[in-house]
Amino acid sequence: MSETTTATASPAHERYSGLQIALHWATAIIIIGMIPTGMVMTSLDPSPFKNLLYELHKSFGLIIVGLTAIRLVTRWLSGAPPLVPMSPVKRAAAKATHIMLYALLVLAPLSGWAATSACCAPVNLFWSIPLTLPVSGGFDVAKRIFAVHYGLTLALAGLLLLHAAAALHHHYALRDLTLRRMLPGSGGTR
Repeated sequence: MSETTTATASPAHERYSGLQIALHWATAIIIIGMIPTGMVMTSLDPSPFKNLLYELHKSFGLIIVGLTAIRLVTRWLSGAPPLVPMSPVKRAAAKATHIMLYALLVLAPLSGWAATSACCAPVNLFWSIPLTLPVSGGFDVAKRIFAVHYGLTLALAGLLLLHAAAALHHHYALRDLTLRRMLPGSGGTR
């Protein structure tokens, strides 16, 4: 990628596409709800409300897998705008962070899907479309997979906080276009 982006202009070719921006923020909004819901629902006593949270958590987890697949295809087809000028170390960190984010956006929900399929079938998308994976082993297997799911989710939460902090650092401290190229609309103004 070239380093042609400047802090004074925001031409269309230096921004993500409208589809990429919409997918990014849809994913962000869902994840912001999913992580705390996942942590709260496991501590609730059995109830219809707990069942509702589990069903919504499973369905939105499946949506995250789908959105991430679309994001990866869109990124492959459309590419990404050039990074703002930065040191090779920061460039490598940005690339590694994005790779890890995409991996965790797939692996965290897939592990929850596999664990739930092992113990608690059926897995339905919003109570209607059956999507149970062929995972057997019952609660013993599910317990181990849920431990992986929890670890991946914690890693995802930490990496998302780092990602957001870096975007805010670029916007407010470095005053470059990193955040604005992913904002809806005109990319924001100062």
